[in-house]
Amino acid sequence: MTQDKEAVKRKILTEAARRGMLLNPEALSMLVENYDETSIQSLLDKLAGKAGEQGSNLVVSKEMVAQLIGDRARSEVSIGVHPQVLARDVEAKVEVLKTYEVKPFSDDLEARRQYFVDRYRKISSILRSRADLSPYYSLRKARSLPDGSEGKTIVMLYEKHENYLVVEDPEITAKIMIPKDCSRDLREKIDRLIPDSVVGVSFRVSGSKLFCRSLIFPDVPLKKIGMADEDVSVLMTSDIHFGSQKFSEKAFRRMVRWLRGGGLNERERSQAFKIKYIVIAGDLVDGVGIYPQQEKELQVKDVGKQYEMLLEILSQIPDYIKMIVIPGNHDAAPRALPQPPIFREYMGRAGSNGNLLSLSNPCMVSLHGVRFLVYHGTSMEDIATFSKNASYDKPDNSMELMLQLRHLAPVYGSRTPLLTQGADELVVEDVPDVFHTGHVHVFRSRVYKGIRLVNSGTWQERTKYQEQMGIMPTPNVAGILELKNGGFSEISFA
Repeated sequence: MTQDKEAVKRKILTEAARRGMLLNPEALSMLVENYDETSIQSLLDKLAGKAGEQGSNLVVSKEMVAQLIGDRARSEVSIGVHPQVLARDVEAKVEVLKTYEVKPFSDDLEARRQYFVDRYRKISSILRSRADLSPYYSLRKARSLPDGSEGKTIVMLYEKHENYLVVEDPEITAKIMIPKDCSRDLREKIDRLIPDSVVGVSFRVSGSKLFCRSLIFPDVPLKKIGMADEDVSVLMTSDIHFGSQKFSEKAFRRMVRWLRGGGLNERERSQAFKIKYIVIAGDLVDGVGIYPQQEKELQVKDVGKQYEMLLEILSQIPDYIKMIVIPGNHDAAPRALPQPPIFREYMGRAGSNGNLLSLSNPCMVSLHGVRFLVYHGTSMEDIATFSKNASYDKPDNSMELMLQLRHLAPVYGSRTPLLTQGADELVVEDVPDVFHTGHVHVFRSRVYKGIRLVNSGTWQERTKYQEQMGIMPTPNVAGILELKNGGFSEISFA
């Protein structure tokens, strides 16, 4: 505890004793964390009165403090201290557009083949609806065309080499040569292309070989930024990593206090009372056994306890704020994508009051008509490996490429485990208004073709692994999206 907090603690104990009150340790800790010079005296007066009414011999519990702090925040809204605040009085409008439940695992080769056929068909349909692919030929037909012929085809990349691409479709595998004098645009697209992605190819036949003239990415169309009628905001965050020794608990609790109307400056307080939703894009806890010797870096070494303690903090957030959470690779859920929601045994109690919604990774939800695609972002590691335009410190470039390729995790057999059976649920068929990710612990935001991209940083300080990888995280920052006008800002709780 800092010297300032020690002084606050002594002052609270002195004032409590003057009123004949005893504070149990948890009540004292909560009062210290929520200390406000302008209101502490009246708060202690109310606690003394409440303790006397309950005949508790003036012993104050944590529950009594929590109730009064919550009443104070609500009264500030009701008496018009912040007349612009609307979130508490606005009805939640949440529609779950896509979420995925647990699927039985199968390693059947035919099921895997059907998975990639489904990917090919879905993205082919996008390409043929958005791009001029005339004259179109199947890959088999293209290989049989006479020299001098030109056309277009749709392929899935198998391998990328300096002078040629190995591609396939549901029928055959073939080579497409890269001309030595290819255009700069083609070279840049080839550099960004990653394995198992589906693209259109404009080709010319020469010497019985297919030569690539250009690549056609399925991409998203240019659209207007999605907006709502109600003047409410969404707080976007991820990668809390509760349980890690590097978890920034003080900063995280500062954010929770802010959501109740405490601390920071007046502008930021007014922002807090517009928050209607919190979206957490995975890695709520640090987990156990996620990587070798992780236990040496854990403050809380039981995953159940990690969730229990985190949910206790989240329970202090005003109940009019709807929380939407998905799992990440550190959470208690199967690792392969799409991940079902975090196991109910850990999250069930938290959702009992109706303000926490646990969904899959990825998922798509509509908040007042604004569509959010929420994905933890594990595949950014693969994209950074295979695409020259992507890196850990520029996650927005990886997000842009996912939208351009219309797939969240194209690469099979690398770092990101995929549930390759049946339908491929990671194809971006429906275009979102907001694309929210996490995972790499770097805060970045910008707009791509009318879609707000947000990678929402972390609440974990720099780890040894990140030092080894040269990753510089941006902890203790959250993004705020205003649904009515599309305005976006970031707020630091460091």
